[in-house]
Amino acid sequence: MTAIAIGRFPRIAAVLAGVVFASAPAAAQAPSPSEVTFKQVAPDLYFLFEFTSSNAVVLTTDDGVLVIDTRQHPRDGQDLVDRIRKITDKPIKWVINSHFHGDHHFGNAAFKALGATFVAQNETARLMEKVQPKEVARRANFFKSRGFDPNEVKLVMPDVTFDSEMTIRLGGREVRLAYLGPGQQAGDTFVFFPHARMVFTTGMFGPRSMPNMAFTPSVENWIKLLDQLAAMDVDKILPAHGDVSTSKDVKELAAMVADEYATVQAAIAKGTTLDEALQTVKLPQYKDWRNYNRLDGEIRSLYELIRTGKRSYFD
Repeated sequence: MTAIAIGRFPRIAAVLAGVVFASAPAAAQAPSPSEVTFKQVAPDLYFLFEFTSSNAVVLTTDDGVLVIDTRQHPRDGQDLVDRIRKITDKPIKWVINSHFHGDHHFGNAAFKALGATFVAQNETARLMEKVQPKEVARRANFFKSRGFDPNEVKLVMPDVTFDSEMTIRLGGREVRLAYLGPGQQAGDTFVFFPHARMVFTTGMFGPRSMPNMAFTPSVENWIKLLDQLAAMDVDKILPAHGDVSTSKDVKELAAMVADEYATVQAAIAKGTTLDEALQTVKLPQYKDWRNYNRLDGEIRSLYELIRTGKRSYFD
């Protein structure tokens, strides 16, 4: 991999300092959980949304195409290629892998075959390689449900890595990548489209969805990132999971993560054992949220982090 030294970009700093909030109402979830939609969200931007899997973003220009995330399996990746080909015949030049979770880069092979250049933050690249077998294993049920062969999954590593910031220029557009520290995991990458006033986020944000706590090294920093995201001067937020969102959705998730974290911290401070917490900590105010059924796993993950400061998934 080639490490790229990227200088500071004052306009990214300005975006992060913005405090203008979008006023549009939060987008509703798609009525059919199995539906895949590929919708135009700006004249040159498309958003692939699949409620039961992962999302992708496509920028089309006269000089070529840029893609963020390639979905959960090589066949999903090829499906995305096929959808892109229906809107443009320009070469697919860039692929950004936003974080290490396999459901966002296991489709890479379909784009590698087309000669795309792959980009990821340093920590994302490191973790992609470190936990590849675990990532394949924990998607076994998904593969089985779709009739996908897990042996078709091949690790495609980034060609270019960056530390904190990077700009890609393509067809007269600037795409700005920024790493502001770990959120749901180390390597979480924001991707800004200044011309469209939109930002793509990793799995650290999803509207009204309880996020997986097994990977974060710092819930405090995660909440800080959500606060920064909510304050960005953008019109739309394109999440890695869930539909197109606004700052209102981000603030709602930040409050939920803070609430869950404080509740588990309080239980530990009282001397509540993990088994007792699994019986008593129910957070019923979130029972209608997506992924509420994995609350027990979230409690286990937070107990591990608070008590040990470690993340066993990376052992």
